Amino acid sequence: MALTSMGYAVPDRSSAWNFLQMLCQGGYPRNSYCYNAVIHGFCHENQVHKAMEVFDGMKKGGFIPDAHSYSILVDGLCKQGDLLAGYEVLVEMVRNGIAPTLVGHTSLLHGLCRAGKVELAFDLFRRLKEQGVKHDHRVYSIFLDGCCQHLDLEVVYDLWNNMVHHNFIPDAYNYTSLIYAFCRHSYLKEALGVFELMFEKGISPNIVTCTILVDSFSKEGMIDEALLFLDKVRQLGIVPNLCMYRVIINGLCKVNKCDDVWAFFADMIKRGYDPDTSIYSIVVDGCVKALKFQEAFRLFHKILAEGTKPNIFTYTSLINGLCHDDRLSEAVTLFKHMIWEGLTPDRILYTSLIACYCKRSNMKAALETFSEMEKGGLSADAFVYTCLIGGFSKVLAMDGAQWLMEEMINKGLAPTVVTYTDIIVGYFKIGDEKKAHMMYNSMLQTGITPDEKLSSILGFGNDGDSF
Repeated sequence: MALTSMGYAVPDRSSAWNFLQMLCQGGYPRNSYCYNAVIHGFCHENQVHKAMEVFDGMKKGGFIPDAHSYSILVDGLCKQGDLLAGYEVLVEMVRNGIAPTLVGHTSLLHGLCRAGKVELAFDLFRRLKEQGVKHDHRVYSIFLDGCCQHLDLEVVYDLWNNMVHHNFIPDAYNYTSLIYAFCRHSYLKEALGVFELMFEKGISPNIVTCTILVDSFSKEGMIDEALLFLDKVRQLGIVPNLCMYRVIINGLCKVNKCDDVWAFFADMIKRGYDPDTSIYSIVVDGCVKALKFQEAFRLFHKILAEGTKPNIFTYTSLINGLCHDDRLSEAVTLFKHMIWEGLTPDRILYTSLIACYCKRSNMKAALETFSEMEKGGLSADAFVYTCLIGGFSKVLAMDGAQWLMEEMINKGLAPTVVTYTDIIVGYFKIGDEKKAHMMYNSMLQTGITPDEKLSSILGFGNDGDSF
């Protein structure tokens, strides 16, 4: 009996659930449909915790949830992002001998794969198959894509063959997933072979397929080949989108071909695409790495003039470049501007500033920045400690260097040969050969052998003879 058929108006889901509980307490007739309707309503309104309450109340009331009950709940949990709870509900469903519906297990598989929990998805895929559930092409496609993004090629091969064995014909989405798997493992030749196979099978690649291959060429440093492939893509009638332009521009910047970027910028704008912060940041970073600071800052000011907000990557690239070029005052000014814009510095940015302060022997500012970084919840790595130890050793403040070395080791960070070299040389310079000898022996005990620089400074060869 439906709730409204008893003559009651139900204004919202909470009232419906309260009314259903009242019926339960009064011993009035009700059925699974009543519970399912309320569960569906709560899930539809993103109140999955309330849906779970109704689901539990249904079981306590002596009603056995059916496939519809479970499927609604699994779908709601997956859409909310609570994949593990969704998985547990589906496992309970199978354990109770109820065959999952297509909606329920498809939602869960899709959610698990999208979240990178592919091994859990694999377990679910296998369990359902053992229970006699026949997966359709969509389920195979979802799972294949997840495997291609996260698992080994052997698993991908097995799943592909299994899909074909069940008479599912791979489509453009499946071939694109397979191409991504090959590219992810740096098997570009094999990926191109799959691309050619698509044409043999009469399947047209899409913009995603082509972008994956262009990106793979770029990551391998084969930018000329990427541009040739792009010409082929255009001949196929596939027009580059913003994502593909971003991939090409990034590839050009990585091989120091920033001057070639502007032609793609013009083409991109001509086709109606406005460069976003990500693309601008890639070009700024490329200019900095090519030591074209004037061009980098010209573009940075253009971003600001257009009203586009630079992101943390933009600022980090510029500040990092200025620090490497020993332009500390400009780096600090830009750092303050970034803070004023409400952006939070990352570890790379703090590290650049600390390294630059240490290079200039401004250990007070270096420690203040170090303290600020740790207060911001960013823990220092071995490189930061090495910079600070090197800085204190350089100004012969060996108590500070020793304190930092001890703190570094206590935090579980391993000093490198550079760390030991700086502190040994520092003790050597102040005439404290005993401590220099202790640090040298400590270095050898950790399995680090002196490099050519340390051996030369201490006056012996690489055989590690004592000094």
